[in-house]
Amino acid sequence: MGIIKEIFGKVRIYQLRSRVDSRGFMSYVFDENIYDFSIKEARIYSMPKEGTFFGIHYKEESSPMTKLVTVIKGKGMDYVIDLRKGSPTYLQWESIELSEENALAVQIPAGFGHAFISLQKDTIQLYAVDRSGADAHSEHINYSDPQIGLKLPMPVSEISDYDQNAPFVF
Repeated sequence: MGIIKEIFGKVRIYQLRSRVDSRGFMSYVFDENIYDFSIKEARIYSMPKEGTFFGIHYKEESSPMTKLVTVIKGKGMDYVIDLRKGSPTYLQWESIELSEENALAVQIPAGFGHAFISLQKDTIQLYAVDRSGADAHSEHINYSDPQIGLKLPMPVSEISDYDQNAPFVF
């Protein structure tokens, strides 16, 4: 497992160690090579429909929380948006395809927005954070905010009211 790319100088993309044999697929999702991160809470999100959308969620740098996201079944597009006011890349975004085949994980620190859309039916995402309970609650921004200009590869088929009715940028 190791870092294969950094985005915005802070967001890390890891190649997870994995193997396939007659028993199936196995991947190391977390080990000592994931820097500056200690899991306090982990969640599994199951998305039966393609086009299921989550986000844009974030934590302010003044109340830091780091996320680690990977897909353990299916395929999805993960989005990272720079929400650090004063940053030269403020409101810019990048996308990373996550799938069981490519075994990538994204580590997202505070100050960055995060969104995800499933690209296949029955996609399962593993989402871990270094906070728990009320400390793990994120703020949100509307994914259709024109100041961000997020481009999705397909229409959104499922979205929560929380995300659909999120406010626009500050």
